[in-house]
Amino acid sequence: MQTFASWISLAENEAARLAVERVADCVCGREPRRSINPLFLYGPAGTGKSHLASALLADVIGRAPDLQVALLSASDFESLLLPDADREDLKAARQADLLVVEDLQHLPARVEEAFVHLLDRGLARGQQLVFTALVGPAQLIHLPARVTSRLGSGLVVGLEPLAPNSRRAFLRDRISRRGLKVDTDAIAWLAEHVSGSVRQLEGALARLTSLIRLHGQAPDMQTIAEQFGVEASAGRPTVERIAQRVGRYFQVELRQLQARSRSRGILLPRQVGMYLARQLTELSLQQIGAYFGGRDHSTVLHACRKVEQALGRDVHLSGAVRQLHADLA
Repeated sequence: MQTFASWISLAENEAARLAVERVADCVCGREPRRSINPLFLYGPAGTGKSHLASALLADVIGRAPDLQVALLSASDFESLLLPDADREDLKAARQADLLVVEDLQHLPARVEEAFVHLLDRGLARGQQLVFTALVGPAQLIHLPARVTSRLGSGLVVGLEPLAPNSRRAFLRDRISRRGLKVDTDAIAWLAEHVSGSVRQLEGALARLTSLIRLHGQAPDMQTIAEQFGVEASAGRPTVERIAQRVGRYFQVELRQLQARSRSRGILLPRQVGMYLARQLTELSLQQIGAYFGGRDHSTVLHACRKVEQALGRDVHLSGAVRQLHADLA
C-alpha cells in the first residue's frame, strides 16, 4: 500500500497532498469537523490520485485502527446494487467513517439515484467522502447535474502532469532512494524526454536500474540516448496523433477535421486540434493549416486565439484541452 512517506511533493501535486493530509486529520479527530467534505481529486492517468487515496487509507488505519474505512471503484458500484450482490460490501460502504470511491468517470449514469442516496446519507451522518476521476465534476458530462453538483460541493483539487523541472526533481529523489549513482546530465536528459506521467517515469527508472545492473555501472549519455531515444521519439506528439486523439475525444472522424465544413460540431474540434498542434509540435502555421484541410496561416492563428480566449470562460472546454494536452504530451 502506498504511503505519504513515499510521496514526492512537487508544484503540480502539492495542493492535493495538503488536502488529503487535512482530510486524514479530520477523520482521525485532530480537527473538530469535516472541513473538507467531499474531497474530489482529478487529473490525467499517472499523476498520483490512486497513490494519495491509498496513502490516506493507510494513514487513517495506522492512526485510528478502530475507525472503519472502505474503498470502492466506480465501475464496481453497479454490481453492489444487484439483487444477488454481497450486501456486506454495501453495508460496509454505508457505515464507513471514510469512504473512497475511485475513477468516477466510469460511474454508470443509471445508478444515479442510489449514488445520490449514498452521498446524501453519508454527508448527513458525517461520513468523510473522497472521490477521484480523470476530470473534474463539471467534465463528467455523462452524469446528471444533481450528481455532479454534489461531487463539486466540497473541495475540488486537480493534479497536473509533471513539467520538466518537476520530472528532474522526481527522478533525483527516486534515484537517491534506490541508492543509484547517475550522472546529472543523464537525469536532465531523461527529464526532458520522458513525458510527465509519474507512471512513465517509474517505468524509465526500472529500465535504468536494469541497465545499471547489466553494465555494473551507470550508463553514459550515449547509452541513455540509445536506450530511451526511440521511445521518446515514438511518444512525441505529431499533428496526425493530435488530430486522431482530438477526433476520438469529440467523436468526430479525421476526414471531417480535414474537410471544409464549418458547422460548430466540426469547427470547435478542428480549432482545438490546431491549437494543440501549435502548442505541442514545431510545425509552422502554414504546415498545420495544410494538414487541416489546406487552410492558410491566418485561419490557424485565428483558431488558436479563439481557443485561448474560450479557455478562461468555458470550464468544459478547458478541461477537455487540459486532458488532451496531458494525453499527448
